[in-house]
Amino acid sequence: MRYQVRSAARCLGLLLAAAIGTATGALGVAVPGSADVACSTPAEPGQVASQLPPEQLMLGFRRAWPVTIGTGITVAVIGTGVDDDHPQLRGGVGRGLDLVTGSPDGRTDCVSHGTAMASLIAARSAPGTGFVGVAPGATILPVRITERGEMGQAETSLLARAITWAVDHGAKVVNVSLVTPLDTTELRAAVRYASERDVLLVAAAGSRPDGAEDPGSPDLADPPWFPSAYPGVLSVGAVAGDGVRLASSPVSPEVDVVAPGGALVAATRQRGHAIWSGTSVAAALASGVAALIRSAEPGLTAAEVERRMVATANQIPGGTGSGGYTHGMVDPYRAVTETTAAGGTRVLPDLPPRTADLVAERAAARWRSARHSALVIGLCAGLLVLGTVLAVGVRRRRTAGRPRGTGIAGPGWAGPAVEPDLPELTDSYFAVPKPPARTRG
Repeated sequence: MRYQVRSAARCLGLLLAAAIGTATGALGVAVPGSADVACSTPAEPGQVASQLPPEQLMLGFRRAWPVTIGTGITVAVIGTGVDDDHPQLRGGVGRGLDLVTGSPDGRTDCVSHGTAMASLIAARSAPGTGFVGVAPGATILPVRITERGEMGQAETSLLARAITWAVDHGAKVVNVSLVTPLDTTELRAAVRYASERDVLLVAAAGSRPDGAEDPGSPDLADPPWFPSAYPGVLSVGAVAGDGVRLASSPVSPEVDVVAPGGALVAATRQRGHAIWSGTSVAAALASGVAALIRSAEPGLTAAEVERRMVATANQIPGGTGSGGYTHGMVDPYRAVTETTAAGGTRVLPDLPPRTADLVAERAAARWRSARHSALVIGLCAGLLVLGTVLAVGVRRRRTAGRPRGTGIAGPGWAGPAVEPDLPELTDSYFAVPKPPARTRG
């Protein structure tokens, strides 16, 4: 009976956890990269990193360099601009565009965020440092949409314009490491515009508030971030050196792949390096991998590049297949080298379709989870009723006919009592909320 009581208590504990997970969700937070410095503040050069941390070496992207270093591919970096005065970026950054000031030159960065992302993608080798980008042969096209790395309504509108402009000016890969919780018609149209013109968008999966609990059900997920949640965008989460998802990386079915994102070395404006972390840097690394593929296999479409990155991703200890990891960690070497024995391109599986109507999808998922929770409630209630009845019955059988103070049956004990009839569970235990109204996409 103690086992039954403990099982009931454990069931109630799981029930409470499920209820809390269903009723609450992670709140959106400001995107990473904001800072209090202004463009008028002189840039403080960072220290030069002589070596890379082990987390940054996890990708092994140097193994792909005998095949390609990304030559001939233009990668647009949308964000805070890029400082091309950094020694490892000189000669590799185009003029770009500044949508903040209206200047036809995006090579100004007040907070170093865009410079850091560009360096992770395409920084050249330099004496005295072990830092280098994934695709040092690629060209960066900077598009500046914010001075401080903050994404509000105005910046979201500029993001849509920036994507369209980058597509029209030769970008084959577009990196969006600053994302927004706002789902707008203008941004959707810009993503569709890029997809229709064979340009791959690689976006950070977003962020989670410090201390946020994971969703309480496999059917639930963190709130979506855009444009990473749109179909046709490669959404990138972040893992630490042990392969475990960073606490700041969202749990969501929209996450396609992950990349290292914990405490990575990247360039700062002017010169030197600093430590960066989060899904922003993970998306930058994945953008570099996309540039390698597009350089090595120029005949592949953007959709095929995305499929290749997903199909060649490596399983990791953290939990490949779950919402925080999905298909695994990108592998540059496998992505540019794996072929069939006959030398042809490996046949890759189709990506699962992603629903564009995210609001309806989330509502349906929450209804499924509520139905599941109601079933758990009914089962736990039934277990409690059963345990109580059995406990009373056993206690009566053990005490009937026994002298007090003895542990054996007395002379008047006539064997076990007849098992009592158990009450049937009522339908109220299995009540579930009505499903959400179907919406037409």
